[in-house]
Amino acid sequence: MALDRPTPVSFHAPMVLAVGLPPDTLSRAGVVLGPSGVALRETNLLDLRSDSAQYRPLVLLVDAELYDFDPEAFDMVAKDVGAKLGIAGSPRECEVTLGQLIAAVTRKSVFPPPPSSADAATDKWDFSEVVAAVAAAEGRE
Repeated sequence: MALDRPTPVSFHAPMVLAVGLPPDTLSRAGVVLGPSGVALRETNLLDLRSDSAQYRPLVLLVDAELYDFDPEAFDMVAKDVGAKLGIAGSPRECEVTLGQLIAAVTRKSVFPPPPSSADAATDKWDFSEVVAAVAAAEGRE
C-alpha cells in the first residue's frame, strides 16, 4: 500500500544578489541585512543571469557605475526573476536603498510564493501549500 504523501514544496530563502559592489559597500549591505534574516550573495556579470534564475533574489543590488553601463540589461534581469532593483553608488546609499526595499518587501512577506502556487504570478503571496505540507508532515510523526 502506497502512502499518500504531499508533493514537497520548495522555495528559496529570501536573498539579495549583489553585482559589482566594492568591498566596503558589500560589507555595509551585509550589516544592514543581518537582522532581517535576508541572505546576501555576490555574483559577477558572467553569472548574473544564471544566478538570478537559480536564487530568485528579492533584490538585485547593482553598483551605480555598473548599472549606468547598461541599465536596460539589469532592468530586464530583475524583471525576469521578479526582483526589486536597487542601485548603490556608495555604502550609505546601499544602506538606505536596502533598508527601503527590505521594509517594502517585509510589509507583504519575507518569502516569495511557492513556485507551484496559483497566485505566484500575481502580487498576492500565498503560503497555503507550505502550511498544508508542514501540517501533513507533522501529522505523520
